[in-house]
Amino acid sequence: MSKMRLAIIGAGGQCTASLMPGIPYIPEIELVAICDLQEELAQRNARNFGAKAVYTDAAKMLAEEKPDGVMVIGPPQMHEEVGIQVLEAGCNLFIEKPASPTIAGAKRLVDAAAKAGKVGQVGHMMRHADPVRIAWDICHAEDFGNILSVESRYTTWPTGVMPAGRGWGEPDEDWSYMLIQGGHPIDLIRHFLGPIARVAAFRAHGEGFAKSYQVTVETADGKVGFLNLQDSYNGWTTGLEVMGDKGGVVNVQDLGRLQYRRGAKTVPAEDTSIGNSATVWEPHHRLAAWKRCGYGNQIQHFAQCVLEGKQPFPSLWDGWRNLVVAQCIVEAYQGRKVVEVAGG
Repeated sequence: MSKMRLAIIGAGGQCTASLMPGIPYIPEIELVAICDLQEELAQRNARNFGAKAVYTDAAKMLAEEKPDGVMVIGPPQMHEEVGIQVLEAGCNLFIEKPASPTIAGAKRLVDAAAKAGKVGQVGHMMRHADPVRIAWDICHAEDFGNILSVESRYTTWPTGVMPAGRGWGEPDEDWSYMLIQGGHPIDLIRHFLGPIARVAAFRAHGEGFAKSYQVTVETADGKVGFLNLQDSYNGWTTGLEVMGDKGGVVNVQDLGRLQYRRGAKTVPAEDTSIGNSATVWEPHHRLAAWKRCGYGNQIQHFAQCVLEGKQPFPSLWDGWRNLVVAQCIVEAYQGRKVVEVAGG
């Protein structure tokens, strides 16, 4: 097949504002249907983004359309429950993060995909933002050497307690933060460092829901990292720094600017200078948010992997492991101890 036949379940705010705007620009996708319990929302998104059919019953849509891939966008309980329904119907699955409100639920998705012989992707868009993709290539080039350490920083507005009955699990301030915000920087640091073996963490709490988590992580092969999770800002800002063992360092700021300082001096004038010059990549400031932040790239990646028979990333396995690391962070700060991350 030359195009992946895509169906979407859920036409709420996140899907409409962040995910769907990129779909008309992705040549590998044929948008066949949209399903939502509120038919007017499905009709609106079908009209605005070019879907051919509208449904209010997911099972009926899966049976009649038989799509190659399905996006499920809603609260995490919906990701788990409807996601398993999609996999059991023989479709590849894309869900927003988090995969589930519980670690056990995220593992159920992993097992369901394996049983169905289908692939699944969790929507951590930061991995697919253009400067992060470029940083990955730089960090895996021979002249960068081996990755030595990674810092992943994420600052957001204060995250309160998600109420019961909304699909976000049991009300808990720390876990609500990890589900809503903490998953992004955790996924990024795992992407560059690899599986986390142990964590140590502290938390400071301020007025209202303002809080900060400072987390040190280590991999089984001795690489180290730092998670700077600030939950007290009126907006969001993010940063990534990767150090190599040949003197280079890569910085990504706010998913929009990359700076690479090489370990080696490469022009004659640098021989007599202190330090060396930096290479800066910065997209045009009018680049659409769905592209700059990786929303469109991640969906295109999903489509390409389905067409090529490959496992996309972050996978459902990654979505499960991100939650495992998040739980270990909470346990580490609460117990004032280093926590071993079972299973890597």
